[in-house]
Amino acid sequence: MAHFLCRRLTRLWARRRPGTISCREARPPWAIEESQFLALCQRCGNCFQACPNGLIKPAAGPEYQDSPIAGTPVLDLDCGQCSYCGSCARACPSGALDLRYGRQVQTRVRIESSCQARQGFYCLLCEDACPQQAIKASPDGVTVNMAACDGCGACGLACLYGAISLVRQP
Repeated sequence: MAHFLCRRLTRLWARRRPGTISCREARPPWAIEESQFLALCQRCGNCFQACPNGLIKPAAGPEYQDSPIAGTPVLDLDCGQCSYCGSCARACPSGALDLRYGRQVQTRVRIESSCQARQGFYCLLCEDACPQQAIKASPDGVTVNMAACDGCGACGLACLYGAISLVRQP
């Protein structure tokens, strides 16, 4: 009976709690769990400056305005590939990015219908660019080995057709 009552009270409390906003963009590598990340991140910008590829930017979308997410670092792989050098984590004074947790990859490849290989054309650009050899193009289309993919973004940069996007994994 106590278990049922506890579940019921939890559901009622969750309904009355104001809606929470979650970050829909990927965090930099080595980001700790999101609620802890938001509590620890000082929004100092050290990680932005430390990234040699300039891939870390502040979360600035209108949906983040006046929320704890505003100004926190997100990973932008539209213009470059992450080398997982660890500079961002070493520059973080608060521990929100922590090298002890290893690579905390939060992105995965999504291949759109505009993919030339999926349409039957010969194209190996993404396969050739993948440092992890996680992408295989064949006459049947393109397959991604998600266990091997490290979400670095090299394939998306190589695709001339814009058919590859990197999405945050839940």
